Amino acid sequence: MSTALAPLYAVSGAPGSGKSTILPELLKIAAGIVVMDIDELLEDGRLLGLPIAVPEAEPIWPAYRRMWQRIIDMPRRAGHPALLLSPNTPDEIAGATACLLLDCADGIRAERLRARRDSDRQIEAALEDARYYRGIFDTTLVTDGLEPPIIAEQVLAWARSTPTNSPGHQ
Repeated sequence: MSTALAPLYAVSGAPGSGKSTILPELLKIAAGIVVMDIDELLEDGRLLGLPIAVPEAEPIWPAYRRMWQRIIDMPRRAGHPALLLSPNTPDEIAGATACLLLDCADGIRAERLRARRDSDRQIEAALEDARYYRGIFDTTLVTDGLEPPIIAEQVLAWARSTPTNSPGHQ
């Protein structure tokens, strides 16, 4: 039995970049790629009643990432490529074939976060994350002025054009 895993396309971004917004669009057009959003298991930021999506939960985020790695690898070991939407950095996504950063202008990000009622502290943290992410990703899709269906099409075009013999492909 082969231990090779199908490709994993990691699409990341700081809060407000549009990851969860494009999920429904990706699901409509993915055709064979298993698309997952790291927030899908959470109910009001909690998993099994435990808060996950808050800064105070940072000590358990590595365990949450390990759980997601197992979930991601299930379809991959059956030969199905996977695309994960998450806030994770390339170093936090084991075995990724390729990583893409979804990004937008800071003003747009702040506006989106205000619309979902994030606090000023949360918005500033998201802007700091975005600045950090811009320095660590090799490939970026700037989404300013683009509608979710167009962003989803561009994300899938990136994934489908990515060679699967890159170092992260197992």
